[in-house]
Amino acid sequence: MDAELNTKYDTKDLKMEKMPEEKQEETDKLVKAIGQFGKWQLMLWLLIASPIKISSAWQQLGIVFIAPATSFMCEETNLTNIIEMNTCYSDCVSYNYYTDFENTIISQFELICEKAWLSNFTQTICMFGVLMGSIIFGFIADRYGRRPALLISCMLLLVTSVGEAFCKVYWLFTAVRFFIGLATAGTMLCSFILMMEIIGPMKRELMNCLCALPMPVGQMLMPLFAYFLRSWNNFCLGVGIPHVLYLAYFFILPESPKWLISVGRLEEASKVMTQAAKWNNLPTDNMLDIAKSIASEKVNSTEPLRKATYLDLLKTKVLRINIFGSCMIWFVLGISYYGSNQYIGQTSSNVFISVLLAGVLQIPGILLSGFFCRYFGRKITMISFLIVCGGSNAFLVVPEDWFAVRLTMGAIGVGCASGAFATMYMYTTEMFPTVARNMAMGASSTVSRVGSMLAPYVAGMTIIAAWLPPVAFAIVPIVGAITCYFLPETRGKTLSDHLS
Repeated sequence: MDAELNTKYDTKDLKMEKMPEEKQEETDKLVKAIGQFGKWQLMLWLLIASPIKISSAWQQLGIVFIAPATSFMCEETNLTNIIEMNTCYSDCVSYNYYTDFENTIISQFELICEKAWLSNFTQTICMFGVLMGSIIFGFIADRYGRRPALLISCMLLLVTSVGEAFCKVYWLFTAVRFFIGLATAGTMLCSFILMMEIIGPMKRELMNCLCALPMPVGQMLMPLFAYFLRSWNNFCLGVGIPHVLYLAYFFILPESPKWLISVGRLEEASKVMTQAAKWNNLPTDNMLDIAKSIASEKVNSTEPLRKATYLDLLKTKVLRINIFGSCMIWFVLGISYYGSNQYIGQTSSNVFISVLLAGVLQIPGILLSGFFCRYFGRKITMISFLIVCGGSNAFLVVPEDWFAVRLTMGAIGVGCASGAFATMYMYTTEMFPTVARNMAMGASSTVSRVGSMLAPYVAGMTIIAAWLPPVAFAIVPIVGAITCYFLPETRGKTLSDHLS
């Protein structure tokens, strides 16, 4: 009798020990069906993620060449005899403009003197569009799917980026810039979420790096457009025309099979899975049965499927901690990333070289992000990047004569901020379930845009004291590192589908 009891007890223990391994196998059924990373995923990265990221750099940072530094001098006055450069006169009849470009929005719309603030206001409105787009397209993508949200944002970006070049009135130009920001946010968020949902856990770090690298590449290409297209409208047209590629997305862009399964559209999911398996030379049999099996594991079939809302991100303690922590870190990165880029831009009088350099310096940070995330985890990687970024920015308090030190520390700050941004994109997708993932990314990105809009004002505190901006840019990343301490580690974990 004792022997029988012991046998039963041992068998029970054995089953309990094997359960985690079996559970891991069950949750990886989608990955087994379509592959961790194959020709299908690579094709979508080349045709979708890369062009979108390159374009996002052009649209968010293009203001550098649309409204570059422009000097002016009064050409004719009614009363004043002595005329000085960059000085406004109430009796001036007309002004001449001096810049490296044939025409800028400053000279086109006469944004000088009492209207000088309008050139920065245009960028603020564009970033406000990015902020709103993060919310709107995050909701659309989670409610109606990644494919429709991405198609809408791509078509909106195609129309507005080309139409921008033909705006002859300042306020119309600024309104179009708002919709460009709106569309850019949608393309960035939806494409990234789609790519992360079709990749296996073992290749997530690789895909995250691949999705992040085109951004600095786009920034490095941008000076070439500006150098050969020396007027603001030609530049806008030059970076807008490549968006014609987006028309092909109506034929090649798939829906996320993970999202389709999460909302119960299993037949559609099986078709996408079959297509992926064919590309990756994997078996294509019984895809619908596999989709049904995955769906049955994720949610009780007797419960009706419910659409998630932004309020669902606050309903459980875990999600509340994750969303508040994520938003705080994205806010920190918004200030740190754009603040670091602004510093690099101030180290050279040649705008073409400074923008190119800022793009080059981001690549090492992104590559290190993938390596550290793979071997040390997301949490440690984020904390390390943020601490080094803060420490590097602290060295910017040295005198301006120490040019080499300031440039080196600024370069390290840019690289760390870029690496942290790349890490946080992946980290955020892993902390939230499929039905609310885009909304979480949208909310976090929204807060980041607030930080990016504050960055120029933080940098402008030099008028109060020269040491204030470096100190601010040093403290802010440390606050982000402390916040990250309270977030969970997500390395190697399967992406959840439903709200717990």
